[in-house]
Amino acid sequence: MRKVVLIGLSCILLGHIGYATHNRAGEIVFKQISYLSYEATIVTYSKKSSVPADRDTLTINWGDGTTQKLARFNGPADNNGQPQGVALGNDIKLNKYRGTHTYSGIPPKGFYQVFMTDPNRIAGIINIASSVNVEFFLEDPLHIYNPANFGTNNSPVLLNAPIDFANKNDTFRHNPNAYDPDGDSLTFELVVPKRNPSMFVPNYQYPDEVMPGPDNNITIDRQTGEVVWGVPGKKGIYNIAILVKEYRDGIKMGTLLRDMQIIVEEEPNDPPRISPLKDTCVVAGSELSKEVTAWDPDVGQAVELTATGAPFKLDADSAQFPGDAAMDTATSTFSWQTTCEHIRKEPYQVVLKAEDDYTTIAGTSIPLTDLETWEITVIAPPPGLTNVEPSGDAIDVRWNQNYPCDEAEDFTGFSVWRRIGSNPFQPDSCERGLKGRGYTQVAGDLQNVSYTDQDVKQGQNYCYRIVADFAGISVTNNVTGNENNFNKTESIPSNEKCAELSRDVPVILHASVRQTDPASGRTYVSWRKPLTTADNLDTSQHPGPYSFKLLRGKGQDMTDTTQIFTTSSPYFGTLNDTTFIDTQIDTKGEPHSYQVAFYAEGDELIGRSEVASTIFLQIAPADNQLALQWDAQVPWLNEKYAVFRRNNSTGNYQPLDTVSESAYVDSGLTNEVEYCYYVESFGYYTGSQLPSPLLNLSQKNCAKPIDTIPPCAPVVDVANYCSEVKNERTNCELGTGELYNDLMWQKPNVVCGGDVVQYNVYFARPQKNYQQLTTVTNPKDTSYRHERRSSIAGCYKVTAVDSAGNESDVVLEECVDNCPCYLLPNSFTPNQDGANDLYTPFMPYRFIEKVDFRVYNQWGNLVFQTSDPDIKWDGTHLNTGKPVDEGTYYYKCDVFEKRLEGTVKRKKPLNGYIELIRGQ
Repeated sequence: MRKVVLIGLSCILLGHIGYATHNRAGEIVFKQISYLSYEATIVTYSKKSSVPADRDTLTINWGDGTTQKLARFNGPADNNGQPQGVALGNDIKLNKYRGTHTYSGIPPKGFYQVFMTDPNRIAGIINIASSVNVEFFLEDPLHIYNPANFGTNNSPVLLNAPIDFANKNDTFRHNPNAYDPDGDSLTFELVVPKRNPSMFVPNYQYPDEVMPGPDNNITIDRQTGEVVWGVPGKKGIYNIAILVKEYRDGIKMGTLLRDMQIIVEEEPNDPPRISPLKDTCVVAGSELSKEVTAWDPDVGQAVELTATGAPFKLDADSAQFPGDAAMDTATSTFSWQTTCEHIRKEPYQVVLKAEDDYTTIAGTSIPLTDLETWEITVIAPPPGLTNVEPSGDAIDVRWNQNYPCDEAEDFTGFSVWRRIGSNPFQPDSCERGLKGRGYTQVAGDLQNVSYTDQDVKQGQNYCYRIVADFAGISVTNNVTGNENNFNKTESIPSNEKCAELSRDVPVILHASVRQTDPASGRTYVSWRKPLTTADNLDTSQHPGPYSFKLLRGKGQDMTDTTQIFTTSSPYFGTLNDTTFIDTQIDTKGEPHSYQVAFYAEGDELIGRSEVASTIFLQIAPADNQLALQWDAQVPWLNEKYAVFRRNNSTGNYQPLDTVSESAYVDSGLTNEVEYCYYVESFGYYTGSQLPSPLLNLSQKNCAKPIDTIPPCAPVVDVANYCSEVKNERTNCELGTGELYNDLMWQKPNVVCGGDVVQYNVYFARPQKNYQQLTTVTNPKDTSYRHERRSSIAGCYKVTAVDSAGNESDVVLEECVDNCPCYLLPNSFTPNQDGANDLYTPFMPYRFIEKVDFRVYNQWGNLVFQTSDPDIKWDGTHLNTGKPVDEGTYYYKCDVFEKRLEGTVKRKKPLNGYIELIRGQ
């Protein structure tokens, strides 16, 4: 239930509307006609008096490169037969434009952006600067999915108009009253309006940013769409945009952008009130009836009570609300005769509206309204579980054949749910399914009304409930059996019925280790005799002599079975030997499993008990702790485990903790000290006449904690002479020198690296894998110099290694790059005087792999070319080998540098002029 207070749309708009132009509000909605065909409707609310701007048609962009003019189809026709829209009063007109389109296929980007742009908005919108010059834009991105997987899809339906009225200094509330015809879930958010597909309205202000203050805030409920603005501080016209998102089983099926207008008035009137309604559930097939009352606190005003919502759209005859109009108080009854076709996951929304007849002193009617949002969830009725009974080694489950909703379009079948032991809760009318009740689904999609559960064991009381399942169904190529379900929902669960297998075989109770030893171990085994009461063992049908034979298997799954014990008696009443101590076995290194076979008439096998294994305890050492984990394959339920640890001073075992899971971590221990443990389980059967608790012991196991936690990774810093270089000329002036990288790091702190004994240094050349470079064996030495030859580019990682050999993760790396330098002179003198005879770069240059050096004469002809970074041009022509003339030559040089990522061409080539001087 949500309350909404606003000023009625039927009021007469006051003078502040002024001389506006055209568009006020609107949206685009669509219906799916077939797989790729859609019908779109553009809905706009415009300024009625703006006759020159009135649109008989609007152009829609279908998002696939095509556009179409859609004709208006609502309202009375003019002399030319053209519908003119519907005048709503207050200078507001409702316009609807409709068209169809067929796409060629599924959109490559996931959706087609269907939109409409129209100049312009009305003038004077307070929160949109120069609104009359801002285009009006609507969109509904159309997501098309394969209907074989997702079914058909239609856009949400918004039942309340996108124009509403508020009162200054009163809290404004609005609900678009949205529902999805496909049963999809909807979410809502306030967004900035748009002026075209890629641009938002410039300088837009949310309404609470106009005269902002602590009492001026606008929000929207993400789930219901309810807009709350508390409180408007300035009279005038505002526009907001509501983005409605549609989801089907978590997948976004589409979005709808509604552009909405809020007109704030300032009047001394109190709105009427509607009695609060609690959201409710109704069982499909039942009638929901609720009396609704509204009243006005201002004496002498009439109140009109009406209702809208999805139930009225689904079936005009099933949901009724006559409404009422009366002085001071109005009363009407909402009634809805639901059917099985109304079952769906999402609630239905009904918006009740109370409107007064307030009139200003000047005689202008400006009524106030109150809205009450009421959510109604239609839930499928529970199936009737009729019979649960054992049948040999299985249990038969049957339920009522005449389920009232099995003919509903969305009915997908029944599911069977089971738990061990009863949960006799009574579901109410709002409880769907069995989540959180301890049941497990054992069967689903059943179209019949029976199920045989063969996965059952002796000694347990199995309890069942039935759930009817519903979902939207998509069918591939109209072939039944290729369905995909979506928007799944469940019925109220059925009543519960329980049963257990006939007790005509033994029930095993214990498989408990009494002594841990690799050769002289001992295990205690016990079992309970079959029952001879009704529906159990019939001794007249199975006379004596009787015997029990105890079988042992290796491991927990009865492999390599051996018979280890036999006891017999001519009479069932004297067959009382039901315990055995299994000796001379390895209980330290492996578990054992046991099973009891029951014979009558000497050699007639009546049946076997379930298999029960001993608890096998394993221990994983870690740093200052031991992780215990145990397992047992048993037919009973173990509800808790007691963990015992040996006191190293006394040698006695003492209880350490009790847990419900089959794992325990004992922390705060001392590394390299031995600790010993065993586990005791507390189990039970849910069947009748069986003892509880069933106590069983694991073997004893010992282990020593060891340091398995690696130190923290050191953070490495790398420095070299490139760190001092400010420009390329400075780099070259540093001279040749030695090439090296200095690595520095800090020893990890005591918390995560107190026992570091060495560091491993790793290095990766450009575009190569990491390799270990060296080991620094002194933990106090936290630096290393890596000498290089032709390049200092590369990446480094330093790891810390502790005394247990644990190495830190190599996740932190530090990379350094070369700082290339390559400078060219502007002259040389190739006169064979032994000085400056060759044109070369300034020496030394650094970190240059190659060049593409070209020299051109004054006519643009190439006279020299080389890839050698040394160049070594002697002033001769590349083709003739003869000296070229003295003069000025142009050069262009692409430089290829040795970089961290490999050989990289310098972005900007070198170019300039060379004076070739030969002299005498």
